[in-house]
Formats: sequence, C-alpha cells, structure tokens
Amino acid sequence: MTGLKSDREGYALLLKSQKSSQRWVALALVSVIFLVTTGGTFSSLGVLLPQMISDRGWSWAQAGLGFTVLGLFTGLSSTIPAYTIKKVGIRLTYLLGGLTISAGFLILSFSNDLKIYLLGAALVGLGYSQTGAVPAIKVISSWFDKKRSFLIGLFFTCGALGSVIGPLVADVFLSKVGSWALYWVSIAALILCLTLITTVFVSERPDSPEDTETPEEKTLNEANNWEFREVLKTPQYYIIILAVTFTLFGTLTMNAWQVTHMQNLGVAATMAAAALSAHAVFNAISRILGGIIIDKIGAKVIFALGLLAGVIGMAALSVADTPALILIFAIGDGVSFGIVTFATSIILLEYYGDKNNPMILGFVNLITTAAMSGPLIAGAIADKIGGFKEVFIGISIMLLAVFILTLVMKKPVKTQTAATKT
Repeated sequence: MTGLKSDREGYALLLKSQKSSQRWVALALVSVIFLVTTGGTFSSLGVLLPQMISDRGWSWAQAGLGFTVLGLFTGLSSTIPAYTIKKVGIRLTYLLGGLTISAGFLILSFSNDLKIYLLGAALVGLGYSQTGAVPAIKVISSWFDKKRSFLIGLFFTCGALGSVIGPLVADVFLSKVGSWALYWVSIAALILCLTLITTVFVSERPDSPEDTETPEEKTLNEANNWEFREVLKTPQYYIIILAVTFTLFGTLTMNAWQVTHMQNLGVAATMAAAALSAHAVFNAISRILGGIIIDKIGAKVIFALGLLAGVIGMAALSVADTPALILIFAIGDGVSFGIVTFATSIILLEYYGDKNNPMILGFVNLITTAAMSGPLIAGAIADKIGGFKEVFIGISIMLLAVFILTLVMKKPVKTQTAATKT
C-alpha cells in the first residue's frame, strides 16, 4: 500500500509539473504570436507602402484605404473569437486565425490590383482578431490563477514591442532584400508556423493548474461569472466602452496628425518623429509596469489614472511647441494608451468574471471600431479652422469627462436572482 501511495504521489507531481510547463509554453506562444501579428500588420504596412505604391502605381488615397479596411475588419470581427472559442475551442480558433491572416499576407504579396490588395488587408484584419487579445486573454485567465494581472500586462507589452520592432524589421528587410512581396510571404510563413505549434501546446485547462482553489472558492468564482445579457444591463460596462473608445479615438487621431500639427507649431520634423517613437516606448513600458502594480492599487484606480494621463497628454499636445511639452505629451498619451488598453482586460475580468470574457471583451472591441473615424473627423475640423489645436483640446475634454465617470463608478453587483441562475 505504501508503494502504491508513493506511485500515486509521484504521478500527481509529474502531472502537476507537466501542467506548469504547459501554461508557460501557452503564455509564450500567444505572446509571441501577438508580437508578430502586431508588428507585421499595422506597423509594417506603413513602411512598405511607399515601395508598393511606386511598384503598383497607386495613389496615396488608394493605398491608405488598405489601412482603413484592415482596421475595420479587425474591429468588426472582434466578437468572432467568442463564438469560435465556444464552438471549436482555443486551438482551432488560433489555427483558423493563423490560416486567415497568412492567406491575407500571401494575397498582399502578389497584390497587383487594388481590389486584391484590399482583399488581403481584409483577411489580415479578420485573422488578427482571431489571434489577438480576445483568445489570448482567455488562455491566460484559464491557466493562471496567480499573477494573472501581471501576465496579461506582459502579454500586452509584447504587442506594444511589436509596434516598435515591426517598422525596424520591415525597413531592414526592404533595404537588404529589396522585396516587399517576400516580406509578406515571410510573415505569413512565420505566423502559420506559430499557430500550428499553438494547436499542439495551447488549450483550455481541464482544472486549476495551480490547484489552489478550494471547492468553496470555485463555487464563489462561478457565481461571479456574469452572462453577457446581464453585463449589457450594467452602466459600468458602457463607461468602460466610452473610456476605451475615447482613448483609441485620441490615439488614432494623434498617429494621423501629430507630426503635421507639431510642424504647424514650428517643431522640426525630426523632433516630431522622435516624439512619436517616444510615445511608443512609454506605451510599452506602461503595460509591464501596470501589470506589476495593478494588484496593489486596483484595476479601477489604474484605469482612471490611465485616463487622467491621457487628459494631460492631449492637452500638452495641443500646444506642444517646446521640448518639455513634447515630453509631457509623449509620456502622458503613451502611458494612457498603454494603461487603458491593458487595464480594460483586467477590469472586465474583475467585474464580470472570465467565463464569458471573450464575448464581453470582443463586444468592447467591436464598438470601439467607431474610433477609427477620429483621423477623418479631425482632418475635416482642421480644414475648417486651420489647425489641430482645438481638436486635441476637445479630445482632452472628452477624456476628462469619462475620467470623472470612472471615479464615481462602483463595481457592479449581481442580483440574487441572477446569481442563482448562474
């Protein structure tokens, strides 16, 4: 009997060790995929477009339409992972996403016609949502009970690093190899390989890998999981959606017009470009630091601080004609975008549980697609009034309003009836 007990204990330890290794491999894979897809999509396209335009004879407006299509399909397909995860599981969700985004990149590689180019951009956007934050957050929240916030922050940091690394890699590849088409083929092959590996090593856990939850804790956690229809009845959900939409609206508008605006204020083009790079660095740093401190100060507090940083950053940008104001802008808005993007996932998990998080987070991403109108609206206003100063002041006021709403926001409480049903 002693020997049998020892064998069982040894097998249990081996199984626990395998689960521990599996969850870290899963985290690494979903993070690397996010880094590559982020770096290879929005970040790389801008670097390769001038050569694509030169080779294909497109206008800037035609080429820029690809950005719009890419963003639209990324946003509009945000809820698809919620359905695929439920119907076919995490593994096939990643595989379908990898196949879709790889097909999109391959189409981009031989896009000698504008319609083909737009089709490729659409498929890349569709695949991006299926290999991005929604399925990855599901994997992380399933496998990790401890340090979940930090690890989600680490995951989002990888995405931000993709935005920093992507343009550099694309530029070096283009200068050394000289073929934007081969670059798209290379990215397609890399993503396909990563998603195939993911289908082997990534899954939803059958039970807690850390074996830390008591039966009472598991029952409580299950009771804290909200149904999506219940979430839609809470005002807190709409405050979060507004906060994310306004933040994204500001960041997209900033990306489109920041250099032009600063040059209008008399700032040198090199200084304006450096500010944009600094913005990306502070964006990346804020995500990992946010993951470290969020459990100590709370998701709502850091979410609100992210909005406040945006208020300051956008106000500084409106008059950023000195190095000090430019630095305040880069820190404020960079930290804001990084923190709000990361903290949104944490606060949704904290408020509504992880069971239906793919749909809850996916719907947020779907609604925030409206923020892509920012550059267009800002351009139209600037044409009327002759500049962007008032645009960025307006965005700062919008963020201030939602910051105040966030301060008075309380964690939603399920009704007894809803809790009983769940």
